Amino acid sequence: FALLFDGGKAELIEIYGTDNAEDDDGQFIDDGATLSVETGHAPSLPDASLDEIDKPKRKRGKKILTGIDITACPPGKKIKNIRALSGGERTMTSIALMCAILKTNPSPFVVLDEVEAALDEANTLRVVNILKELASESQFIVITHNRATMHAADALYGVTMGKDGISHLLSVNMADAVATTE
Repeated sequence: FALLFDGGKAELIEIYGTDNAEDDDGQFIDDGATLSVETGHAPSLPDASLDEIDKPKRKRGKKILTGIDITACPPGKKIKNIRALSGGERTMTSIALMCAILKTNPSPFVVLDEVEAALDEANTLRVVNILKELASESQFIVITHNRATMHAADALYGVTMGKDGISHLLSVNMADAVATTE
């Protein structure tokens, strides 16, 4: 977040709820064994005696992660809710979260579709620089119409339509293109 916004602060806050260990049918679950309320029969378990299965199951409340809350404060602003951010700032915050996840747990393959569409050229260049850094761990396919993003690509793939109305596939390896122009 601080790299994309050139300062500021963002935070993820975990939101916890309780799990009452009850399934959709109103049956209480205890370590995978379920007592059927309708028939009174229990599933056959190899190590369980009938006395243990016939015991009433008690609700157990466990704290479980139910969601996350995102707080983001760009430099020079006092924002308490993410809804107060502009469209570009929300986009940058989302990209920061995605990049943080990819930095801590890299995926071998990532597809991004028009993620930088709401950004101006300066912010797009910041995103592109972070993607270049992440490209050492992951392979990126970026679907874009943004010129700044295309300039950073190693290869371009596209579809163009000529005057004859027929679509043609185009692929350009940027290293080969630079070598042929020199």
